[in-house]
Amino acid sequence: MMLISILLTLTPEAPATLPPELGRAVQAETLARLGQVDAALAEAIHASAGPKPLTCSGLVAAAPAAEPRHPADSVPVRPGSRYLVRVTGLIEPVSRALFAGLVEQPPARWMLHGQPFRVLEAVCDPARAGWTGQTSCETLAAAALQRGSHLPQAVTLEFISPTAFKSQEMQVPVPLPGLVFGSLTERWNAFSAVALDPDLRRFANERVAISRYRLESKPVPTKNSALRVGGVGQVTYTALDDDRYAVAALNILADFALYSGVGVQTATGMGQCRRV
Repeated sequence: MMLISILLTLTPEAPATLPPELGRAVQAETLARLGQVDAALAEAIHASAGPKPLTCSGLVAAAPAAEPRHPADSVPVRPGSRYLVRVTGLIEPVSRALFAGLVEQPPARWMLHGQPFRVLEAVCDPARAGWTGQTSCETLAAAALQRGSHLPQAVTLEFISPTAFKSQEMQVPVPLPGLVFGSLTERWNAFSAVALDPDLRRFANERVAISRYRLESKPVPTKNSALRVGGVGQVTYTALDDDRYAVAALNILADFALYSGVGVQTATGMGQCRRV
C-alpha cells in the first residue's frame, strides 16, 4: 500500500453554521489525527514547503438535494444529516498512518471549525464507495502496461471541487490538458519510484485535445480573504497521436488522480478529481 483514499461519514453533534469551504479545517483535523499515530510524520508534513503527500477534501453533504438553501457565505449543519470528508495518502508512511488512525481505529469525533462531528464510519473499499481505494504507483503502471495497445486514447476526469493552476505567474481556473497532465506528472514523479517522462506536459499541451466538457467556475475563499476561482465538472481528454508510451502515461495519470488531486491547494480541498 502506497496510495490510499479514505471516506469518512460524519454527523454534527449540534446545529451550527459553518463557512462554505472547510478544506483547511479538514487538513488541520487530519494532521491532528495523524499526529496521534506518528507525531514526527505529522510535523514534517505540516512544515514541508513542497507538494504535500496527502490531500484533504472539504465538508460535503452526503445528500445535497435534501439540504436547505442557504447564503453562499455560510453552511448550516444539523444533527441527523450526514456529511462526507475524504483524505488520501501518497507515500507509504502517510498511507499506513492514515489507515491506522482512520480505518483500523476510527476516531469517535471529528472537529471542524470548533464544531464537533460524530464519525459514523470510515471506508476504504471501492466496492462500497467509489471515491475510496488503496493501491501503489507500481500497480497502476503495471496495469496500464499490461493492456498495451488496448488502452483508450480518451480519458474522462471529474473535478468535484474547484480546480485551478498556476501558470506563468497567473491563476488559471480551467483544466486545460497541459496543466492537468503536467500537474499529475509532477506529483507522480514527486512521490513515485517509477518516474514518468516530464515531457508529458508538452505532449499534453500539443497533442491532447478536449473532446467534451461540462464545466462551471466556482470561487474559493483563501486565508487572506481573497478569492481563488476554480473549475468543477467533467472533461474528456483525447490523445491525437497513437503514441503508445504517451497514451499509457495518460491512462496511468488518470487513475492516479483519485489519490493525488490536481492543481493547487490539493491539501486543503481543491482539485478533488477522479477518472470516470
